[in-house]
Amino acid sequence: MSRQNVNIDELTDAEVERYLERDHSGALPTPTQREGGAPLGYSLLMVFVGICGMFAAIELLRAEKAMLQDPGTALTCDINPLIGCSKFLTASQNSVFFDTSNSVFGLAFFAGIFALGVVLASGGRLGRWLWVGLDALMVLAAAWLVWFQWTSITVERSLCPYCLIVWVVTIPLIVNTWARSAQAGHVSLPDGLRSALVRGRWYIVAGIYVILLAVIVVAFWDKWPLVF
Repeated sequence: MSRQNVNIDELTDAEVERYLERDHSGALPTPTQREGGAPLGYSLLMVFVGICGMFAAIELLRAEKAMLQDPGTALTCDINPLIGCSKFLTASQNSVFFDTSNSVFGLAFFAGIFALGVVLASGGRLGRWLWVGLDALMVLAAAWLVWFQWTSITVERSLCPYCLIVWVVTIPLIVNTWARSAQAGHVSLPDGLRSALVRGRWYIVAGIYVILLAVIVVAFWDKWPLVF
């Protein structure tokens, strides 16, 4: 079955799966993806990210409640002069929209991601409009991450431990969502770009981690002696 004369639409599901196993581009959609589903690995990633994100949001809300009850309380998330959350809880950046804690919106976001992950892991299908909406949401999530990272590094000059959890888990969610959506054809990309995104998604994630770590190390160079 050569690639030059194959019409995917004329193949049975089993034939498509066998063809994809031999496909070197790694970017063609499976029948499940064409129907609005997702690979199990991506679905479980959504579940994992949702759990981690909800945990971080709930812990931040608990810390915020503790500070409201006793402004002088010692928070367990204040680990050292560099890593702590109390500075963020009292900053204006903690309530960007409608004077509501960012953690409330974060909890809603990650609960939604968790729910969608459970649906997809259970064999559910999502409409194309929902995939496109999810892609758009990932654009907003990426913009939010960049803004908050910039605020943490250049304005507050501190790192919130629960925010770090959110950064670490949201980056692969964003990249994998774009990759899997492009692979399934929910968003149109040139074949070469789609293949590079799908095949190299974890390299992209690793690259972002390295860049972020390097920025943090350099930006807080003068504070590291206070940590160790």
